[in-house]
Amino acid sequence: MDSRIPIPVQKVLNEYITLFQNKIPNIIEGFYLHGSIALNAYINGSSDIDFITVVNRTLTEEDTKIISDLHIELNRKYKEIGMDGSYILVGDVGKKQSEVKGCLKVNEGKTNWGNDDINPITWWVLKNKGITVLGPDIATYNFSVDERVLADYVLQNMNSYWANRLKTMEKYKTMAFVIPNKLVDEEVEWSITGMLRQFYTLTENDIVSKVDACKFAIHHSPEEFHKIINEAISIREGSNIRYYNSKKQRIDDTVQCMTYILNHCNSMKI
Repeated sequence: MDSRIPIPVQKVLNEYITLFQNKIPNIIEGFYLHGSIALNAYINGSSDIDFITVVNRTLTEEDTKIISDLHIELNRKYKEIGMDGSYILVGDVGKKQSEVKGCLKVNEGKTNWGNDDINPITWWVLKNKGITVLGPDIATYNFSVDERVLADYVLQNMNSYWANRLKTMEKYKTMAFVIPNKLVDEEVEWSITGMLRQFYTLTENDIVSKVDACKFAIHHSPEEFHKIINEAISIREGSNIRYYNSKKQRIDDTVQCMTYILNHCNSMKI
């Protein structure tokens, strides 16, 4: 298996592939990794295994039940290493979300039908940095992701999902004293690192890990936000180092930083 894949992840994937091929043989066309592993940023105990399984025929109801049970079993056995991905047909690789009717989606052992993974970010990472675990090299698939399409998608995501996250954080400002520290940690890490990765993509037309995007932002954002960015990096990396004593100040600085990122990205000419 590719040396870029961490040993604990290799163990999970070997078991997954063996179980799958025993239960539903001759259906997997290819198995590929994107996300943190492909970006060389996997954090044990924190990162998921982001994957795309390409299948050569439409999944039946029986297939779906077998796959669901398989992921429940793996999630129970490997609680610290979740699998997050989708099953798609060969002909759907690289397609727009609107062109794919739906695919089987897996997250933390649960399966449902949807096409959240069918987006320019997934395809860009797969095409440029994806890891082939099984089947033909990802480079053999005939698709590409235009930089403008990627930028438009990221900006739309910024003004929908992340704008709503900002509204949630603003509500937290009046509730700081009753919010558990762990929840504040989660919100700071998720919101700051997530938005800064979007910021990086819009600035550099590239995709990197959340931590690398944060480190980039320290050199490309006002100094007043460096403290909360370092806080987010520390939480993301599992460090016990904290830069704040006040929950309220952490929340206030997170809101201000998120607001700056959103406004800055909307002012960019893409």
